[in-house]
Amino acid sequence: MAVLGAGVYAAFSFSSDEPKQAGQGEPGDTLRVTVTNPTEQRVKERVGVTGTLVPREEVTVVAEIANARILIVSAEVGDHVHKGDTLAVLDAEGARLQVAQMEAEYAKARDEFSRVDAIKDTGAVSTGLVIEKKNAVDAIKARLEEARLAVRRTAVIAPESGIVFERRATVGGLANTSEALFRIARHGEIEAELRVPEGSASRVPPAAAVSLSISGQAVPTSGTVRLVSPRIDASDRSAPVRVTIPANDGLKVGAYVHADIALTTVTALAVPGTAIQRDGGGAFVWAVEAEGRIVRHAVTPLLQQDDVTLITGVTSDLRVVARAGSLVRSGDAVKIVEAR
Repeated sequence: MAVLGAGVYAAFSFSSDEPKQAGQGEPGDTLRVTVTNPTEQRVKERVGVTGTLVPREEVTVVAEIANARILIVSAEVGDHVHKGDTLAVLDAEGARLQVAQMEAEYAKARDEFSRVDAIKDTGAVSTGLVIEKKNAVDAIKARLEEARLAVRRTAVIAPESGIVFERRATVGGLANTSEALFRIARHGEIEAELRVPEGSASRVPPAAAVSLSISGQAVPTSGTVRLVSPRIDASDRSAPVRVTIPANDGLKVGAYVHADIALTTVTALAVPGTAIQRDGGGAFVWAVEAEGRIVRHAVTPLLQQDDVTLITGVTSDLRVVARAGSLVRSGDAVKIVEAR
C-alpha cells in the first residue's frame, strides 16, 4: 500500500520571537498546523476471524446390530483405512444361533410345502392350503436371510477410505446402533471452518484467498474459500465459511485456526488515521479554509488499514489537518506549515 506523504504527521507550536515553555503562549499567538490532501488509495479489505480444523466430509461408522458385545477393535485414531477394511468385530454367537433356528424352521416349512404340492393335482388338498404353505416357506426364507445378514454385520466395515479421527469402540463394550463407533475424515481431507460475523459474511467472495495461522504450525498456510453458508447461526450471529487447505500431515482435526480473509477491494480517498475525529455528531476531520480558518468537515470512514483511513465526503483538494486532537476548534485561525 502506498504511504501518505510527509503531511501525515502534524506539528503544533505557537509563533513567537522567543521560545516559550508549554502552556505559556500569549494572546494573539497563531497555532501552526501541518495539513495534507486526501489521496486516492486502493486497499484490499480483510477480515480477521477464528475457527477450527474439521473433516471436509465426515463419515460416521455405527454398528448395524444392537446390543452385541465388541470382541475386537482393529483401528485406532490416526489410522489410514480403506473402504471395506474391518474396523471392529462384534460377538456373533447370538446371530449364529438365530441362523441355526431359522434354518431348521425353513427346512420344516419347505418339506411341508413339498408334500402338499406333490398331491395338489389329486384333489386331496385345497389350492388355498398349497398357497398358504408356499407363503410360509417364503416368509421363513426371508427371516433366514436376515439372520445370515446379521452374522455378516458383526464385522464393522469402513464404508469409505480416509483417516480415523475419533474412536469410541472399546473391547467388551456393547455396540449401539445410535452411537458412532468411529468417525473418519473421508479421503483424509481436512479443511478449516471459520466463523465470520454476519456483517462480513455476505461480502466474502467465492474462492477468496485466506491466510491461516494454525495452532502447532510455525508457518502460515494459504487457503481458498470453498463454501460460504447461506445461514446465520443465531447463537453467535456468524456464518460458517469452509476453506480448502493443501494436504498436510500436520493438520489435526479440532486444531485452533486464526485466519485473514480477503474481501472486496476498496478504492477511495485516504487521510491519516490521526486526522479522523469523532463526537456526538459522528466522524469528521478538521480542514483549513483559504483564509486560514478551521472548519469541521463531516466524513464517512470506509476502511482503516495501517496508518490511513479511507473515507467519503471529501475532495482531493481539501486541506485536512493531519493531527488535530483537542488543540483546535471550529473558527480558529491557524498558520499552515508546509509538509516536508
